[in-house]
Amino acid sequence: MNPTIAHAKQVLGISTNAEFARFLGLPRQSMTGREDGDELPDAWCWRAAKKRPDLFKPIATAVRRKKAA
Repeated sequence: MNPTIAHAKQVLGISTNAEFARFLGLPRQSMTGREDGDELPDAWCWRAAKKRPDLFKPIATAVRRKKAA
């Protein structure tokens, strides 16, 4: 589950959508029509994790192993 826009801004100490778009390297207009309660799109999560892996690293998932033949 991806974090909400509000949670991501809070963790970063950012208060405006323009600052958040700048952090992600996106145009300001990409925030138009998005509410703070909306989840971050997957691509934005990956951008955030690339810039701040200490805050946005993906959650580890279990690896399935094949049965021995």
